[in-house]
Amino acid sequence: MTAKDRQEIKDRVEKEIQTLNRSIAMLLDLTKAEVQSDANDWFSSKESNPGRAINEQALGKAKQRLLILQDVLKRIDRAGYGICYVCKQPIPAERLKAVPTAIRCISC
Repeated sequence: MTAKDRQEIKDRVEKEIQTLNRSIAMLLDLTKAEVQSDANDWFSSKESNPGRAINEQALGKAKQRLLILQDVLKRIDRAGYGICYVCKQPIPAERLKAVPTAIRCISC
């Protein structure tokens, strides 16, 4: 993998991290928003706001993806990045550009 390939992957990962950080901030706001309760409401606030559960799930997935991408940035300049975990062969740069988190080649 060339230095140019590594830089392209870094740029892609950093851009995705920025996008995730914005999404996480928005989802945090959505999950913390209070549900306006009606005196005749028979449901709990969680039941009356099913979107909140969906937003909480999306928030969890976004945070998990963020951690994975931050790990890629830590590993990208190390010798082991881009080497298949299974067969120990280089993962093609084009695959890593498409899927920077890949730890296996297509064959494995």
